[in-house]
Amino acid sequence: MALKAVQVTPTTLDQVTAQMIEQLNSGEWTVGSKLPSEAALSQEMNVSRSVVREAIRGLARLGMLDPVHGSGTYVRTRHSPTAMLEGLDHAGVAEIFEVQMAYDVQAAGLAAERHTAAQLRRLRKLLAKRDASESDRSDPLQFAVDDSEFHLAIAEIAGNPLLHETYKYFVGRLRDGLYLVHSDTAIPSCGHESHAAIVDAIASRDVAAARAAAYEVVSMAIASIGIGDRQPSEEQR
Repeated sequence: MALKAVQVTPTTLDQVTAQMIEQLNSGEWTVGSKLPSEAALSQEMNVSRSVVREAIRGLARLGMLDPVHGSGTYVRTRHSPTAMLEGLDHAGVAEIFEVQMAYDVQAAGLAAERHTAAQLRRLRKLLAKRDASESDRSDPLQFAVDDSEFHLAIAEIAGNPLLHETYKYFVGRLRDGLYLVHSDTAIPSCGHESHAAIVDAIASRDVAAARAAAYEVVSMAIASIGIGDRQPSEEQR
């Protein structure tokens, strides 16, 4: 599949990036293969080398390309994370909590194994803060922030940088779901005891109990809203 000349407009970079993604998706550029040089790509698409370079940088940030200094740019994967990111952006509340369960169960187990005394002290402070917010249903946004910070801290204590970084990206959508649920007083809160059980199990270095407690917390959240969930409105995001 040949690349096409791109008309120079404010969207030139987007057009170049889209063509390069198409080359990857079609298999024209295979995993492990080396891309044509910046000069060749800029000539073929009739754009400056700086535009091609920026497009390569963008795709490298997405993990699709691997620029190697002094050698060239190689294909790392043909699969763009765009679909996953769009799915995250449009997920419903139940779907958000189901993904949270996958994160939280693993994170709690690892945190039970790996936590330090200082981390445990900080986690207890965050627990007290989220419990106070849970008791006050007049400020659902504060609860969403405090509860998500508590769960994010467990992901950090887990000691897996990849888990922590992906949770940091996910936590914004988690706050959306928490805000919506806590705004509806007809939906019961999970309660202080369920979250305290996670911390107690982590403190005891009881991996199985920590995982079970994390599972129970999210299970209660999912059960409280049912599968027919609602999505946060644009104003609530």
